[in-house]
Amino acid sequence: MMARPIVLTGGPGGGKTSFLQTMRHTDPHAERYLLVPESATLLIEAGLKPGSEAFQEAVFRTQIALEQSCCAMQRDPQRIICDRGTLDSLAYWKLLGSSEQAFYIQTGMSLKEHLSRYQAVIHLQSTAIGAAGHYVQSETGRKESVEEAARIDRVCGEVWSQHPRYFLVPNGPGGWREKLLAARDIIGALVQVA
Repeated sequence: MMARPIVLTGGPGGGKTSFLQTMRHTDPHAERYLLVPESATLLIEAGLKPGSEAFQEAVFRTQIALEQSCCAMQRDPQRIICDRGTLDSLAYWKLLGSSEQAFYIQTGMSLKEHLSRYQAVIHLQSTAIGAAGHYVQSETGRKESVEEAARIDRVCGEVWSQHPRYFLVPNGPGGWREKLLAARDIIGALVQVA
């Protein structure tokens, strides 16, 4: 049985996409990693507008489809790393003021089922927290302020911290390089235990 995917989460400006780009650069032929792009970005680029329950449901459905496609094509020893997972939709759902229970009903999955989809969760903290001078707004249609990005980051942490293998990678004095190395070390350790 193949290992379950690993999720990268956190608010905007945490380095999730940059981290995946670095991983692809070190593994250009996908011999070690299958990298699932962020569903919300794909849908925004398709022309859908964020900010509604319907959008978050579309993000969830797209996430499931991308993960299933990658899992179906996964070869040993490849690992799947996702730019966000299904519970990131819950975080945004909650930020809309909608109930957590309504999300589980809408997705047809319990919290336990969502969490069990993933081997681990690596939370790359948004630069909006503790490194606001380095925060850069996205060019993909989402323009969260520093305050909004920090709020999103906190809600993502609340949602995902319920996973038994939740790892927070905070902003530190070593900047992006420190975060990159910490996340790579976590993935390396997870690969060893799978």
